[in-house]
Amino acid sequence: MSVLGPAPSSADACLSIVHSLMCHRQGGENEGFAKRAIESLVKKLKEKKDELDSLITAVTTNGVHPSKCVTIQRTLDGRLQVAGRKGFPHVIYARLWRWPDLHKNELKHVKFCQYAFDLKYDSVCVNPYHYERVASPNST
Repeated sequence: MSVLGPAPSSADACLSIVHSLMCHRQGGENEGFAKRAIESLVKKLKEKKDELDSLITAVTTNGVHPSKCVTIQRTLDGRLQVAGRKGFPHVIYARLWRWPDLHKNELKHVKFCQYAFDLKYDSVCVNPYHYERVASPNST
């Protein structure tokens, strides 16, 4: 297995950030979908360097270092379309980097998350380490 180099920063090219974040995915989604989802997120965060750095830190350290909210604009129906598929943004990214088998009702935000999906703000936090997995109500 290859040794991962130093984590990129928001100053790096989008491609190198995407490549680094791809190395940390959990394998639930196919590679093409994962790459499109990560590219889309990195592009949205390119203007918000501190949030992009927070995402990189969160993902490359598996949440060991506390990180800030990583926000994207909430869409009208709350869902994000990636590669022709719609899903809730916080669920898409939590699946990519933490729980490949996650269902949409299994996430709840941690107390310090200021832009959690449930709070219904104009921006929604997609930092996968700002959510905890809970058993879904219908899984018995």
